[in-house]
Amino acid sequence: MRTRTLWIAACAAALALSGCATAPVDGQGQNAEQSTEQPAASIEQTLAGLGLSASEPEALVEGLEALPVADRPEGFTVSVLPTEVRLQPGATDETSLPLSGDEFYLSLAPYQTQTHPCEFHVPTSCVGEMQAADVQLRVTNVATGEVVLEQSTQTEDNGFVGLWLPRDGEFRIEVTAGGVSGEQVVRTGDQDPTCITTLQLQA
Repeated sequence: MRTRTLWIAACAAALALSGCATAPVDGQGQNAEQSTEQPAASIEQTLAGLGLSASEPEALVEGLEALPVADRPEGFTVSVLPTEVRLQPGATDETSLPLSGDEFYLSLAPYQTQTHPCEFHVPTSCVGEMQAADVQLRVTNVATGEVVLEQSTQTEDNGFVGLWLPRDGEFRIEVTAGGVSGEQVVRTGDQDPTCITTLQLQA
């Protein structure tokens, strides 16, 4: 239990330091953006307005990833950790949803010239350089050489593309776009990053 508590605290610290950081927290444990005279909408109301539900964490993550940047609800924060999704972290109504399946959610933002630090993905604030860009992906299991994913796709409006990969593995991700390419090895364990912003594409 102590190990789990320390790990969650470390996650919160990493979120505060990342380029996809959540809103600052005031002395009452609420996001400073939400500390207004008007009561903030509940998590359920906010998700319902987006056509999403907390009852399906995997679909929730995918829906938030695909959300146009201009449609992001103000003052609403969701962070994706290896084994859980945290809604409104640091707020009084913080909610945690388990990601307990055999797949690991990894959000990838390839870049050419500009990027930002990110360890745990925040689909409600993160923005990558290559927004709505056509990319070719190839993911290979490092241990076996098996190609687990190969497809042509497009990054979302936020510049990220979400991947569900087998949990507890090591994978080489190769990305090609517009004549440039890059690759990076990632891991999908319970303490590994869910946000990759260090894969640079070069000629």
